[in-house]
Amino acid sequence: MSASLAVQRMVAAALAAVPGITGVHDGPPVDAVSPYLVIGADVVTDWSTKTETGHEHRIGVTAWVEGPAAASAKAIIGAVETALAGLAGTRDGHRLVSVRLLRSLVLTDPEGWSQGIIEFRLRTVAA
Repeated sequence: MSASLAVQRMVAAALAAVPGITGVHDGPPVDAVSPYLVIGADVVTDWSTKTETGHEHRIGVTAWVEGPAAASAKAIIGAVETALAGLAGTRDGHRLVSVRLLRSLVLTDPEGWSQGIIEFRLRTVAA
């Protein structure tokens, strides 16, 4: 199995435990109820050593909250950070070595939706 899909499955499982969300999606959902999370596209690069095959994953998660709700979006991405910071283990032949927060951002629209965007770097090696 690809390292990218293995990491996505690990991330989705961890995000399912985030309190107060209605779902975790891997793309724009149809008719989703706020607040929900979307796992964004990831960028995967080689992180191999002389003895191990490894990958570095840059992945983003977006919290969507209805209305101008910066505080709600910040609370959700804080819970996402906590859930992913504790992520560990092996899945589908790939072992997670490290998880690091890269950045987070909250965008609000007074007449629409708010977004909490959080990005991580995850490194894996073949198990």
